[in-house]
Amino acid sequence: MLGLKQPFSDVRPIPTVEEVVDKAFRRARKGCQTPPKTLPPHVRVRIREQSRVRIAAQVITSTLDRILRDFPRIDSVHPFYRELADVLVGVDGLRKSLGAVKWARDSVRRIGDMYASKLRGARTVSDAGRLRREAYGRMASILKQVSENLDFLREARDKLVRLPSIDPEKPTVIVAGYANVGKSTFVKSVSTAKPEVAPYPFTTKGVVVGHRETEIGIVQIVDTPGLLDRPLSRRNRIELQAIAAIKHLPGVIVFLLDPTETCGYKVESQLRLLDEIREMFGEKPIIVAANKGDVMKPGDIEKIEERLGEVPVISALKGEGVEELLQKALEAIRPSPSG
Repeated sequence: MLGLKQPFSDVRPIPTVEEVVDKAFRRARKGCQTPPKTLPPHVRVRIREQSRVRIAAQVITSTLDRILRDFPRIDSVHPFYRELADVLVGVDGLRKSLGAVKWARDSVRRIGDMYASKLRGARTVSDAGRLRREAYGRMASILKQVSENLDFLREARDKLVRLPSIDPEKPTVIVAGYANVGKSTFVKSVSTAKPEVAPYPFTTKGVVVGHRETEIGIVQIVDTPGLLDRPLSRRNRIELQAIAAIKHLPGVIVFLLDPTETCGYKVESQLRLLDEIREMFGEKPIIVAANKGDVMKPGDIEKIEERLGEVPVISALKGEGVEELLQKALEAIRPSPSG
């Protein structure tokens, strides 16, 4: 149901330098042109060696070009994914390594053209063999110079392809609150189909992504276990950057409280987390609701309303009040008539 795949999902595995070299020279050996036997020996060898150089150069440049095409242009990546990529691997490192691969591709292409030209003038069998070996050596040397860059891209690719498929252009309801307050139950309750679980940096459970067809189109409902479910003040800089990427998702935060405290956290602690999220996401609408209304005791809600005033009470487990809460979230997302 997503209209936009995450930008790194189609990046194919990155080969090692050894794999590129082996593939190039093997194909050159097997696929080189076989000249007619009627030609003089040195001409036949010259044609064969020239063909091998061209094939080797073509295999290397096409392999490197494929890597460059697979990776999206960093500046064109949505800020949500660009920030996540920066957290995981560093966008400066990506740019540097992709630039090195581009240099290697262009250098190997020039070497291939140069030695193919030189081989046309080879006068002897030994000259042709020597020129082909020189070409191979220079191509391999170029690749060795970018070996670390290819290693970096290989490791980066393996991390980036696992980023969640969240459409950063779609309206999003981000569900926050301490663990066990009923967030995932709420997402399941209001989603049209079974929510998907997608990996996310620095989480062990992955984000839960549900979808709902609404009057404003398809809306994503996202639960963030491991992210917006414990004090932000205890997070390190990298974790905070992974959380900050959520700022780029258009929409609203629904913060669920558990007045019964059966989640294992005191209401005071839950309200402190709400304050931290309000501070971090100050520009984003935040709707607060109290969950577990089906097991709430008299007086539970008063601890919250003393601080926040009246808040919606729902039971995600029973499905009570969830549609009304979702509609309230949609009202916060919907553009104003003047906008």
